[in-house]
Amino acid sequence: MTDIYQGMVRIRAEGEEAALVTIVSAIGSTPREEGAKMLVRANGSIVGSIGGRSLEAQVCDQAIEVIRKGKPQR
Repeated sequence: MTDIYQGMVRIRAEGEEAALVTIVSAIGSTPREEGAKMLVRANGSIVGSIGGRSLEAQVCDQAIEVIRKGKPQR
């Protein structure tokens, strides 16, 4: 988890933007548990993982849109 927070500090120091993705609810068998985090930069690069390629791809697209609009999303 430390990598996420170090990533936040680094991205902020570089003057860039990123979105923090957090799993808030999980039902059934999932690759990661509630509380898993992933940091998504505006260019689509990530720090951390919420598990699963298709899930991460979908969430990355949404995170980039959140960065673009400047409004949080749940």
